[in-house]
Amino acid sequence: MATLRAVGIRTSFKTIERVSEAVGAEVAKDEHGSFARARAPGEAPGNPPALLVVQGDGMRIRELAGKPDTATADVQDLPSEATGASGEAAAGWTECKVGVVVRMEPGRTKPDGTYEEPKTLVQTYVATMEDVHEFGEKLLAEAERKGLRTATKVVALSDAGHGLPEMWERILPGAEWIVDFSHVKSRLFECAAQVTDAEPARTALARRWEGLLYEGKMDKLLRELVARATEQAPRPEHASDLPQDSPGRILWTHIMYVEERRTHMDYPSYRARGLPIASGHVEAMCKRIGVRMKAANKRWKPVTGSEAMVNLIASQASQDGRWEKRWPAPVYPRRVLQET
Repeated sequence: MATLRAVGIRTSFKTIERVSEAVGAEVAKDEHGSFARARAPGEAPGNPPALLVVQGDGMRIRELAGKPDTATADVQDLPSEATGASGEAAAGWTECKVGVVVRMEPGRTKPDGTYEEPKTLVQTYVATMEDVHEFGEKLLAEAERKGLRTATKVVALSDAGHGLPEMWERILPGAEWIVDFSHVKSRLFECAAQVTDAEPARTALARRWEGLLYEGKMDKLLRELVARATEQAPRPEHASDLPQDSPGRILWTHIMYVEERRTHMDYPSYRARGLPIASGHVEAMCKRIGVRMKAANKRWKPVTGSEAMVNLIASQASQDGRWEKRWPAPVYPRRVLQET
């Protein structure tokens, strides 16, 4: 808007809102609609990717509560009885699913023994406020658009939340699912915080467990975690059987998470094969959406507002030139300088 004002064009916020919603709906249809999905395999580049990595995550965006036709007041002005919701839903917090498809060159171990991370070549994004099934269909089409069917190696990379494990099985049944290393590491740091709040002992313990995880010493890591958790409470059948927010419940929750998914945490093997172990691409995109859509008093209209904006942000961030194709750079006349 500042740019428009700079060139003397006065535009109201309401006009920008209407244009953004219309363009966002157009982008969603052109890039992720049924016809776009059908065409996706035929749009794959001629050179097959050596490594195609598909990442997924979720975040929350605050929408105006109530029906779209009443979504003009602040959400706090609408009683929960009017919306039929409670808790976070009553406050308008709605999950946004975010995905990224990355064409990469595999990593390698250099002669000096250091590991060189996989190299990102191009990344494209998908974001939606719709359910995980619809998100999966859009993400699958985006992966096909980037060479899914001809890729030498396909990897799914995420944590185990937001319905993602089941989604990977549905849309990428032949792919290898890797649990995001950074996510597991954060759980280990939370475990260390339940054991001691004294520094530097807490950080040292967390770093030790992180090292065991990184080196694939899962049996040793779990033995140490279980020993610490047993000091707080005997192993329950379900972690939720323990008191809310108690150290024992937090420790056993994270232990059971690792135990259940340890076959997807073979990080030494992944590095040896040149595969990525962290989902930084999609986490960065979640932050990008958050910067634009999360702020004090920001509320988005359901469907037409939030869905349009996340599609616009994802399209603009994609690195395959789709945004530039839709909005080519203006051609300015050459300025003739007058001699004085």
